[in-house]
Amino acid sequence: MPRIWFITGCSSGFGRQLAIAAAQNKDTVVATSRDPSKLADLAPLGVIPKRLDVRASDTEVQAVVDDVVSNIGPIDILVNNAGYILEGGVEECSHQEITDQFDTNVFSQIRVLRAALPSMRARKSGVVANFGSIGGWNGLPAAGMYGATKAAIAIYTEALRNELTPFGIDVTCIEPGYFRTNFLTSGHKITAKNRILDLNVSTQATRDALAAYSLHQPGDPVKGAQVIVEALTKTGRCEGRSLPGRLALGRDALTAISGSLAREQEMLDNWKEIIGSTDCDDVSN
Repeated sequence: MPRIWFITGCSSGFGRQLAIAAAQNKDTVVATSRDPSKLADLAPLGVIPKRLDVRASDTEVQAVVDDVVSNIGPIDILVNNAGYILEGGVEECSHQEITDQFDTNVFSQIRVLRAALPSMRARKSGVVANFGSIGGWNGLPAAGMYGATKAAIAIYTEALRNELTPFGIDVTCIEPGYFRTNFLTSGHKITAKNRILDLNVSTQATRDALAAYSLHQPGDPVKGAQVIVEALTKTGRCEGRSLPGRLALGRDALTAISGSLAREQEMLDNWKEIIGSTDCDDVSN
């Protein structure tokens, strides 16, 4: 039977390619966007456009999900993809800019989850994929707030995975490297309004790298979307595999994550005696 997908943030980038790949897999795809007219060209594939502002109230988000469940069918695969990157040093980012970043990247996912999970738990089936990033593994100057949202997504997704295991629901955090989408272009990358020139010595390299990488990223979003479809449906190359709690995508993701793990292991090895010296005296080894 065709599965029913519910994907957020489909007007461009990974969300759009994923909607296409899932539809080509002969599944039913509900693709959401704040402006569903941007999805009109996907109609020939059978993609169903739906207006959804992920930053709307719980009530509004619930109404959209309920409408899908009532008129299309129960959601089998939920993909929380909507998000953007805030460029700016930690000190440069205003409270509102940080709040907006977390609201879009993190809190919006939880709004959608609260609306969709009761039905999945009742049916004891379903798949949830929350988009993280390799940015959640390393704190880059001028991208710290974005990385913080992605690190938060990875950890809460791990907790969610453990919470939903008894209900037969698969949960994963997808962590792509740099894929050739418009994610780093103007309108998708937001720059903090406050600029502290003193910080250029530490932030300019990242700013320059993001600008140079825009539309020149190494990852192919079509190939990445196909892997995601196979992983979430356990078909093709992923048949017989268990869905991991974190699913990295891209060679650069292999490099970044391996480097992060090696760095932390080195820290544990070098500081082992000091780290382990803080237990109470009555605690046995």
